[in-house]
Amino acid sequence: MRSYKILALYGDGIAYEIVPEALKLLEAIEQTYGINFEIIGPYEFGAKYYANHEMKQGWDPNITKELFFEVDCWFKGPVGLPEYLGKLPGPYLPINQRLDQDLYANIRPCRLRQGVDSVLKNREPGDIDYIVLRENTEHMYVRAGGKLSRGGETELAVDNYIQTRKGCERIIRKGYELALSGEYKANRGAPSDGKPRLTIAAKWGICKGDALFKSIAEELEPSYPEVDTEYAWIDAWSYWAIMRPHHYDIVVMPNQYGDIMSDMSGAIQGSMGLAGSINAGDNYCFAEPTHGTAPDIAGKNISNPTSIILSVGMMLNWLGEKENDKRLKEAWKGIDKAVDDVLKARKVRTPDLGGSNKTSEFSDEVIKAILAK
Repeated sequence: MRSYKILALYGDGIAYEIVPEALKLLEAIEQTYGINFEIIGPYEFGAKYYANHEMKQGWDPNITKELFFEVDCWFKGPVGLPEYLGKLPGPYLPINQRLDQDLYANIRPCRLRQGVDSVLKNREPGDIDYIVLRENTEHMYVRAGGKLSRGGETELAVDNYIQTRKGCERIIRKGYELALSGEYKANRGAPSDGKPRLTIAAKWGICKGDALFKSIAEELEPSYPEVDTEYAWIDAWSYWAIMRPHHYDIVVMPNQYGDIMSDMSGAIQGSMGLAGSINAGDNYCFAEPTHGTAPDIAGKNISNPTSIILSVGMMLNWLGEKENDKRLKEAWKGIDKAVDDVLKARKVRTPDLGGSNKTSEFSDEVIKAILAK
């Protein structure tokens, strides 16, 4: 039976508390679903690693560029620390994580689960179940720009955002595919009416790249008559996402907008600690929690591991689709259900959800639910 190679990386801050819980999760999946994993690592990398190695290397020497292309998929904890922002001389990893592997789709679900109280008044579990689908290789993060400095003082800074026909078309097609499949959601379609719906959110009329984004969506729309397609300026969508979250199913948007709006969605679903994500392309995928390194609580074993648990589950689902392995897809469903069951019981909860349990206690409860399948 084939063994799947999975690379695990730490990161900074609470990465050292949540990555071990993800490894325990994979052990439980092996036992429950009869899948063999070859875990490589976990290896260290990140801002703290850089600082501890005389600002010469940001990652463990075992992490090579080739390694990322040899494994079936990989996952990492959050990375970066505020005290080192802009002070480190190079990258944290030997690849540009999204561009080198062409991971063009950042899939970030927003779901209000049973046992979690929404920050929105009168919203119940089942009312909120949408995906922020973020284009992952273009827009503001292509690092096209520069600065003018004189006498050691920066006087001018320029960032250019870039969008291409290829980049826009493939992420919009991915949005239609997700609307039709219902993958990574509790149920297919929007909670309000059950209709598969794709919302195109950008700022056309103001930004030329966003006008391209919208025009390509209009070209593709007739090819997907089963999906209700609609268009919203991104600022208007940020309002409507709060006022009527039950209306949305898949919301596709350019890179920087997706980065911002998925954090807002983390609040809507109750905590960033519940927000999982994958960075997916046609051939490669890696998982990471949506939240940051949380240095204020690092080392206390109180961070919520749900985000990395769900992220790893989504990664397994992606791999199951790629390899046509139903066990991996069933494992994702099992992880998703186990998280739901633990949250619904309201017995074990980390502080971000109003409880007092440790990180390890919460993940142990999820693992117990998986093993009891």
